[in-house]
Amino acid sequence: EESPMLGFQENVILNQNSFKASDIIRNKLYENGGRITVYSVSGKPYVIKAAYDQKSFLCDQLPISPPYEYTVFDVIIDLLLKSGGKAPKGNGRNYRLGEGNCTEDTVVGTIAKNYAGKKNGDSVFDPVFVLAAVLDWAGIAHNERGYIELTASYRMKLKQ
Repeated sequence: EESPMLGFQENVILNQNSFKASDIIRNKLYENGGRITVYSVSGKPYVIKAAYDQKSFLCDQLPISPPYEYTVFDVIIDLLLKSGGKAPKGNGRNYRLGEGNCTEDTVVGTIAKNYAGKKNGDSVFDPVFVLAAVLDWAGIAHNERGYIELTASYRMKLKQ
């Protein structure tokens, strides 16, 4: 099957020297023809496609509009760096922002607050199952059951 990305890739400018998670993931996605399959902790496949705007990506399991931009990964990495390299994924399905397992020190909580601009008490969309799988695929963070943790190789890049 032909990739829907063919033909628009020649206009893509890649920032190859960046250590930002957003740039690394975007670069790797384009290097793979704009379409990849990542896997959840339990082995569920998710297809990720580069969007034509070159700033965002699409996944059928993340049906939000507008779609997530690559910068969502930088928000997650900021949390991981503040938390010593590891943070709980959290739970946005059963809790509102600021409650239970959906606080700012969880991945879902930090995405809701620092990416989506939600306020405490708001209900949130929980994209962590897909986003953690993308970070794992990119070699940036290990996607573990209940938490994500920066890889040793990514930590080394940040120290350079």
